[in-house]
Amino acid sequence: MIAIITDHGSDELFMGVLKGSFAELAPDQEIIEVTHPINIGDVYSASCITERLACHLPKSTIFLTIVDGQNESARRPIVLKTKDDRFFIGFDNGAFTMPIERFGLRQIREINIPKVKFSLSFTRSVLDILIPVAIQMANGKAYEEIGNIYMTFYYLKHKKSSFEDKKIEGEIVFVNDLGDLSTNIPFEYLTKIGLHNEDKLKINGKNASIMLDRRAVRKTELTVCEGLGGYLEITANYAHASKILNLSSKSEIVLEG
Repeated sequence: MIAIITDHGSDELFMGVLKGSFAELAPDQEIIEVTHPINIGDVYSASCITERLACHLPKSTIFLTIVDGQNESARRPIVLKTKDDRFFIGFDNGAFTMPIERFGLRQIREINIPKVKFSLSFTRSVLDILIPVAIQMANGKAYEEIGNIYMTFYYLKHKKSSFEDKKIEGEIVFVNDLGDLSTNIPFEYLTKIGLHNEDKLKINGKNASIMLDRRAVRKTELTVCEGLGGYLEITANYAHASKILNLSSKSEIVLEG
């Protein structure tokens, strides 16, 4: 199985070429695509989504993160192996920061395909390097055969969540099409400040409730629940939590019990 995480989901031409390439090279390979919550160039959101997706898919999945970064090594193709033997393929642009923090880093190798030159073209690098390697690894090619060990990688600086007394601070990682807000706050932080299911709290000064069962929520009521990867998610029944709170990706939030 290959899971594709990309910021180019709205680019119909790019996605068409991407799907066509997989159909030609690996017609029998199962492909999963995640594109919608990621804005163009938002490496941090792509990194968070890659990490959370990896928590719920088999360890044998090959994760292919295709996002366009801006750092000097942003087009350097690499394969990352975590301490629990998961594999992530993409560019050295910080997209693997969150998977490394979650699963630990065992080793990184720079992709080297004979007769294929390193290219500064985003599309050519994806089609000529990343996709073929993802397919080869999904079909059993040994990680050690991909290329030489890569000694450095680009680490994405980001705000980390924290808690103290009755307050939790964090930020919004991404917003889905329903207006639900995914945060960088582990859901377990709620119990660390003494909050439990059905308790009341405030999010940036607005009233909300902790509800493990969303069906028990009243219309437009702000609700805190556990989302993908065990992170805290903010929703509103039949409404957009993002609009109620006027928050978007990278907005800071404060929860108070």
